[in-house]
Amino acid sequence: MVIDRNIQTIIFDLDGTLYHKRGLVRRMLLRLWWCLPLLISERIARKKIVTCAYDSPERFYEAFFQTMARGHWWNAKIAQRWYHTIYMPTMVRIIAKHQPPNTAVINLLHQAKQKGLVTILFSDYGCAKEKLQAIGLAPALFSFIIDAPTLGGLKPNKTVIYRLLERTGTDPKKTLFIGDRIDKDGGSAQAVGATFWNVSI
Repeated sequence: MVIDRNIQTIIFDLDGTLYHKRGLVRRMLLRLWWCLPLLISERIARKKIVTCAYDSPERFYEAFFQTMARGHWWNAKIAQRWYHTIYMPTMVRIIAKHQPPNTAVINLLHQAKQKGLVTILFSDYGCAKEKLQAIGLAPALFSFIIDAPTLGGLKPNKTVIYRLLERTGTDPKKTLFIGDRIDKDGGSAQAVGATFWNVSI
């Protein structure tokens, strides 16, 4: 892909964009089969609160873990501990060992950096720097590294995306979103009138 000369900022998704995620779900299930109900509740909780925007990351995570716990034997504190000490570290280890980097997108990242463009890493999850290191990328390649929960929600919530643009001083008309999900990444671009490139095509 050639970067349009009008583009000043490129926002990169992480999971499934900077690395190939084929087989990731299967590997997660094989390693965390013993906590399958928690894995399922994590997926469901994301879908339930995707339309919500909270005024702080603390409020977001409070709602997220409470939603994970609703109707189950575990409480929000157990869900939080599992997420931060088991789920996310396991994902990082699997990425480091099994999920290859997407060289086409990484080449584009280097090209953008050489052109002096603003490069933003925008993930729906935490541990962004750890995942970058797992695929051999230096966090310094990005002008900003921000996860959606830090902005109080998830992609493609319009309020969250506008908070991202405000925090980074980004003009949506001169911005390219790069991601693998039409609903999440494409929806984020559409919410603010930016351009979208779907790497999964």
